Amino acid sequence: MVTYKILHPKNGVLNTQCIRGQFHYEKVAIIRAKSLEDAFNCSQNDFSDDYASLNKRSTSVGDIIVDLRHEKHYFVSGVGFTEIPHTVASYIDWTNH
Repeated sequence: MVTYKILHPKNGVLNTQCIRGQFHYEKVAIIRAKSLEDAFNCSQNDFSDDYASLNKRSTSVGDIIVDLRHEKHYFVSGVGFTEIPHTVASYIDWTNH
């Protein structure tokens, strides 16, 4: 199992175009999962009562999932995930670690 951090843009804004550097993100959950895909599924209100109890929206396109073991950041894309280069990820607003 790997630990993943789920990040959503602050103030309920959606980043459906996966634009880098224009959105401030906040941590909404820490999830233990088998894979990146499993972490996504575990951050869906329809599939996880634990996640639904957080009263957060389901993770969606433009949100970020961080693989804490490998220190890699991924945008949730329309299909699959897009890795965010480390140089870009270092500028994410970590207001709420």
